[in-house]
Amino acid sequence: MSAMTVIHGTGVLVCFVMILLVYMAKPSIQQKILLVGTICTFLDMAGYFLEMQSVSPEAARLSIKIEYIGTTMGLLSFLLFSCLYSSHLKDRHMKLIKGFYAADHIFILILVFTIDHNTLFFKAIDRVMQNGCYFWSIVPGPLYYWWVATTMVLGILITFITLQTALEHKGEKRPEYFLLCLASLNPIFLWFLRMTGVLGYYDPYPMSMMIMESFLVLVMYRYRLFDTVKTAKDRVIDDVKEGVLITDYNGEVIYSNREASRIFPELDWSDRKAIEEKVFQFLEVHRDGFNLEGRHYQWQSGEIYDGNRRKAGVIYRISDITESYLYTKQLINLKEEAEHANEAKSAFLAHMSHEIRTPINAVLGMNEMILRESSSSAIREYALNIQNAGRILLSIINDILDLAKIESGQIEIVQSDYHLGKLLTDIENMVTMRAEESSLALHILADSKLPEMLHGDEKRIKQCIINFLTNSIKYTKEGKVTLQVGFTEAGKEMINLQVSVSDTGIGIQEDKLTLLFEPFVRLDRPENSNVEGTGLGLSITKSLIDRMGGSLRVESVYGKGSVFTFSIPQKVVGAELLGDYKEKSQRIAEKEREKFIAPQAKILAVDDNRVNITVARGLLKRLKVQFDSAMSGQECLDKINRMHYDIILLDHMMPGMDGVDTLHQMQKMECFIQEPSVVIALTANAVIGAKEGYLEEGFTDYLSKPIDYVKLEDMIRKYLPEGMCEMNS
Repeated sequence: MSAMTVIHGTGVLVCFVMILLVYMAKPSIQQKILLVGTICTFLDMAGYFLEMQSVSPEAARLSIKIEYIGTTMGLLSFLLFSCLYSSHLKDRHMKLIKGFYAADHIFILILVFTIDHNTLFFKAIDRVMQNGCYFWSIVPGPLYYWWVATTMVLGILITFITLQTALEHKGEKRPEYFLLCLASLNPIFLWFLRMTGVLGYYDPYPMSMMIMESFLVLVMYRYRLFDTVKTAKDRVIDDVKEGVLITDYNGEVIYSNREASRIFPELDWSDRKAIEEKVFQFLEVHRDGFNLEGRHYQWQSGEIYDGNRRKAGVIYRISDITESYLYTKQLINLKEEAEHANEAKSAFLAHMSHEIRTPINAVLGMNEMILRESSSSAIREYALNIQNAGRILLSIINDILDLAKIESGQIEIVQSDYHLGKLLTDIENMVTMRAEESSLALHILADSKLPEMLHGDEKRIKQCIINFLTNSIKYTKEGKVTLQVGFTEAGKEMINLQVSVSDTGIGIQEDKLTLLFEPFVRLDRPENSNVEGTGLGLSITKSLIDRMGGSLRVESVYGKGSVFTFSIPQKVVGAELLGDYKEKSQRIAEKEREKFIAPQAKILAVDDNRVNITVARGLLKRLKVQFDSAMSGQECLDKINRMHYDIILLDHMMPGMDGVDTLHQMQKMECFIQEPSVVIALTANAVIGAKEGYLEEGFTDYLSKPIDYVKLEDMIRKYLPEGMCEMNS
């Protein structure tokens, strides 16, 4: 047996082993085509091996038919395989090439299978000896040269496609693509030697196909080039819109993806020194991000560890965050604009609060003087009407200011101990007259087993109940309004205070219930057009209940009435029960209403408005204090320099030197440092954070206008030394 026979027999075995290897690999479209190509190579090699062993023309022709099945289909499969990696896979001319060669190879295969009956492909075949080996020599027919020409062109096309793929790919797989290109050159080179007569009668094509397929299988197993999962991972890294650099444990760049090359376009990635200066040092300097060509980037790095938890290298990720950066910048600008607008709104509210409250303070203050000093029942009746109208106006202003506080998230929830009975009595006193004016019956029903002392925001709870009661009175023409107060246990020393306000009024349509708590929305019918109000009360009430951790529900039957029920958690203080709240609240009120005088107290009122000075003097008249006044900040400082005052009621918004500046100047005076006075901000500014702002400036306390004489007297009693206050029965 000749060496050539042994070599080709071994080649047949190698092809069979390659079929098994490719078959056992993970299935992918590339590997399926490679499997077909390997089977075709096996047929080609086996057919030529049988041809070399044939001794009769009939056996030789049969071997040639087997050989050409592998040759034609093998070339076609390799064309399809190389096209998978071409960027022109879907181009029209690529489809034409594949269609042409599919038809051409089927045509050649038909000619080969009919060589017994035609001379178009082979005219004749003869057995000859060359270098001690027998070969079959063919006499080509006219279409054989067509096969040779188209096969050479096909080989060149496959080489061009694989070379183009290798040149276009800049990732770590580029060397493997060059191996594919080298594999495609092998058949062309050997075929060229055959055509020039260098190899004589020997046909090198089956061997060249085997060598080419061996290259492909080697690349598949050694470099996992046709592993779909690995290919997908590599494609994601290379195509991701994020620069990726990978360095080994020595700090040398071993991989850079396409985006990294785009970020640093003029960098030679093989020049380690240039990479160190232009990339790593640059990144270190710009740890918080950097701008390049109008784009904004941020970067981060992380260590890479192998399966044994040993450091293998470092990965750098450079992200283009231009859109989010510009969006964030836009949000910051919008936030600043909103803050400026909010500051302007606060300044406007402060100014309007001052401008509106100042005349109301004069009206209600002077009206209080009339009520105190007039003995005429008619005049007192007029004064009471003025008082009620003034309080309604003041309530509207407070609603607007409360809404501004709620919208800005600065609404105050101030918790303290309070008497539930006194709270109910105050509500009754404030609402009874209004109910009587509307010819309505007002019923207040309180569970006698309720705790008497609770801990919560008395002011806000009272505001919520009054808002519901006044709303029910406004929209009830006849019948009654009922306030029910009860409780449920909510744990140790805690209850849920349950408040229900029901009426026999006009009710609310079911489809309008969702609008009930919207600000500035009133669910009025034409007959209620004269009902006073802003539509803010219920909106504010719901927000307050939410802030106090409570819940609210509404039940209404249109034309029959409504029930507003809310529940608020409250802490129980002491074991005393409410019992008859009217009796208890009367005792508490009598104790709190003990009158006092302070003839030794020196009080200075500072205000640029003479009427406000007159109001302050009138409200303090019955306390018999030594009252003095100043019309400006400078006059105040002059008087302090000459005399010590126990309490100074200081207005804020005054021309020239305002109240805050006056206080700061006052605090620098030697006489004030040695014997400081209690300085109370008495101002019409009642906007968001006003009290906190005044306390931060150094004021002892804060009292808003219009002046509530009860609060004024309580504050004076609080800050005067105990010995100055004399109880006056």
